Amino acid sequence: MAMIYWLALPAMGRRVMGDGPSAIVWFLNWAYVHFFHRLRASGTEIVPDTLAAGPLVVICNHQSPIDPLLVQAKCRFKIRWLMAEEFMLPAADFVWKLGEIIPVARDGNDTAGLRTALRHLRNNGVIGIFPEGGIKEPRNAVHPFLEGAGAMIAKTNAKVLLAIVDGTPQNDDMAKALIERSHSTVKFVELRSYPENATGKEITNELRSRIAEITRWPLVN
Repeated sequence: MAMIYWLALPAMGRRVMGDGPSAIVWFLNWAYVHFFHRLRASGTEIVPDTLAAGPLVVICNHQSPIDPLLVQAKCRFKIRWLMAEEFMLPAADFVWKLGEIIPVARDGNDTAGLRTALRHLRNNGVIGIFPEGGIKEPRNAVHPFLEGAGAMIAKTNAKVLLAIVDGTPQNDDMAKALIERSHSTVKFVELRSYPENATGKEITNELRSRIAEITRWPLVN
C-alpha cells in the first residue's frame, strides 16, 4: 500500500500544483470548499489550464480568511500568496511551508517578502495578492489598494488574473471562519497584460476601478 501511495504522488503532482504533497492538500481543499462552503465558481474558462502559468499575478478582493482557499481550488497551478506575517499562526506552520506562503510586514519596513515575490515572478511563478491589505469594513465595498501590487506587475511585466470573491464567512478570525459554513462564490473576470510603459500607480488604480465597475460596490477611502 505504501508503495502504491508513493508511486501515485508524482502522477498527482503532474495534474495539479506540481508536486505530490501539495496535490494531496489541493484535493483536500477542493473537497472542503465545495462541500463545506458550497463554492460556486464562474469565469473559470479564462484561468490558465496549466501548471506553468507564470509570470502571473492573481489579484483578488479580500472578504474572509478563506479567500485564498477558494481561489486556489479553481487553479491547477500553485499560487504563492503574500500574507501578513502576524496572521501566520505557528500552529499552521506546516500549511504555510507547504503552500510556500510569503510573509510580508504590513508596515512596509520589511522588504524581504516583496523581493521574494519579485524573484518568483521573474522565475515564471505565480503570486497571489489581496491589494486591500486586509479584511476591511464594509465588506461589499472596494477599499484603497496598496500600490505595491501594481508596482510588482509593472516591474515584472506579469499577466494579471482578476478574481472576485463574495458570500464568504463574515468572521475575521481564521479558525472560526474555517468552520463557519457559507455559500461562497469566486468569479474570474479578466486575464490581461498591461503595456510595458504602464506605471505601478496606473495599474493599481485601474485594477481597483475594474473591481468596483464589475461588482458595482462603492469605492471607499
